[in-house]
Amino acid sequence: MVILKLFIFIFVGVFVRNVMSIYNPLLTYTLRYKKMFVHSNITGNFTIDQYKDTQYINGNITIHSKLMIDKVVVVIYRCDSEGINCEYFQTWTLTDICPKLKDKNQIWSRWYGSFDPPMVCPIDKVNYRLRNATYDIQQGVQWYSDIANYQWKVTQKMYAGDVYVGSYTFEVSIFSYRKKLKPLFK
Repeated sequence: MVILKLFIFIFVGVFVRNVMSIYNPLLTYTLRYKKMFVHSNITGNFTIDQYKDTQYINGNITIHSKLMIDKVVVVIYRCDSEGINCEYFQTWTLTDICPKLKDKNQIWSRWYGSFDPPMVCPIDKVNYRLRNATYDIQQGVQWYSDIANYQWKVTQKMYAGDVYVGSYTFEVSIFSYRKKLKPLFK
């Protein structure tokens, strides 16, 4: 009986520790864009606008290629809190991008939902307009619980087969803070 109680105590303790390290309901996360720029066959102009506590990117993107984009490689660098010392963090290679553009509740869902005309397959349009584009930072917190302690440099490279079409890079900082709660009783 003592062994069973010890096992349950340890199991519940490990479970609570792991769950609380992933999500802290007392924290609010905010994303701050530092800059965004494009490379190669992609041009664009962007503004970083703020409404209340949220920043958005607005602007135009032009893809100067008639090739159909079918592969995306995302390279992520993690930088210190000042954004100076950066180190390679991860690479995501997405080859079946059409269903991923439609996925809901992903870190990129709000970003690609901001494209006008909508970014749908085949990705062969030339001109897109970004309207209030941002990323779902809550999904990022679930993906990597220590996300708020760093600045991030993310480059999204687009390919048509093995042909490099172009890329865009954005730099963001993510921080957490405690939101002041209103008292229930006065």
